Amino acid sequence: MILKLRVTSLIAIHILILLHVYYFGSDVVGSIDFQEFFHSFIKLGVINAGVILVFLAFATTLIFGRFFCGWACHFGAIQELSYYILKKLNINTITINSKLVTILPFIILLNYYVIPNFYHSLQNPWQISISLNEPEIWEFLPGFIIGLLTFIIDGFLIVYFLGKKGFCRFLCPWGAFLKIPNSLAFFKVRKTGICTECHVCTDQCPVGIDVSYEINNYNKVTNTNCTSCLNCTTGCPSNALSYKFENPLTENINLKNYFYNPDMYKHNNISKKFLNIRSQDFSFLMLTILLSISVDSLYGIGHFLAYGIGILLSYIMIFSLKKFSKLFKIAFISIISFITIINIIIKFSIWNGDRYYDLTYSKNIDFNEQIIYSKKSIKNLERASMLYLIKNSKRHIKIAQLYLTNNNKDRALKHANIAKSISPNNNAPEKLLNFIINNN
Repeated sequence: MILKLRVTSLIAIHILILLHVYYFGSDVVGSIDFQEFFHSFIKLGVINAGVILVFLAFATTLIFGRFFCGWACHFGAIQELSYYILKKLNINTITINSKLVTILPFIILLNYYVIPNFYHSLQNPWQISISLNEPEIWEFLPGFIIGLLTFIIDGFLIVYFLGKKGFCRFLCPWGAFLKIPNSLAFFKVRKTGICTECHVCTDQCPVGIDVSYEINNYNKVTNTNCTSCLNCTTGCPSNALSYKFENPLTENINLKNYFYNPDMYKHNNISKKFLNIRSQDFSFLMLTILLSISVDSLYGIGHFLAYGIGILLSYIMIFSLKKFSKLFKIAFISIISFITIINIIIKFSIWNGDRYYDLTYSKNIDFNEQIIYSKKSIKNLERASMLYLIKNSKRHIKIAQLYLTNNNKDRALKHANIAKSISPNNNAPEKLLNFIINNN
């Protein structure tokens, strides 16, 4: 009965999302996204639909645990569906036991959402305002290709390689945000009967918690990844578990119970379903961050897809390649390394080129400094344009402007024409072309 209710809830959420996107639009309610809490409220003080969603999720988590993640998260539902399909296809997955489950989501949360937006709020005026219909629904939604890749990589492949709800456990910053209120939640899965240690509860947990170990050692599930799905309570053959209220201020709380214990996942009933890679976590983390950063923001790839690509490639390179021949390993690692180096060069060139571009047209610099900065900017932006697979009209407009600063009208005209060919319907290249021609 509980499972049917949860499935119904997740289906209803998807129907509401589709109605919001394709029928109701942004006239009354705009983007309902967790990141709005950081991009709008923390950064600017704006309260919109996404901010209200986060307030509600935080409040309900304090009472019911991460109920939102288990009963209302569309992406969590996609991962559970992926795991279900794999099981139906008789494809057995191993759930990875790693410290990155705790570390990496917090790195993503702090680096991309908390620190930059909080810093902006300290440097700029911050004032409370309400704007429920902004931003528009599509503001943070990717295009079809990137969206499809995100669902395949973060929704299916990550489950295949990393196990149950791999994205939720290893990458989701919103899950990391809800870990603290979840640790204080009134309602938790608690041991209320005699446990036979069959480990059905652990086997049925969609987020890979060793439920049996925790309820037998702590009398409750303390793992903050628990999504209150209640699979363990309804699946327990001896009815030893209940989703029960208890005041966290009066119950016995031991901080060490909220951390990993080496004895977890070792029982014979479940040991083959979990792979402990904690001894290699450091190299796994460093490689994941390097590969993720190298593609993040390139080719329209957002943070979630970038880190999905990064963690999958890292896992394959460190753990999966052991099954293949030495020649295949060398070829695979060489290709990934080459692509990563090229991407890093592109990102550095764009960053450096834009930096020198801003300096070229900044105030309080003399003519000689302007020429020096413009040449450095041209060098970097042309390198980025040569290596980047997707042509960028704005970048060629910048290069054309920089050549004009150096009084090289032929090169300026060339790049202005390239910009126009990339974006024929954009007025900016046309205006620049007219300016160059009329001042020739």
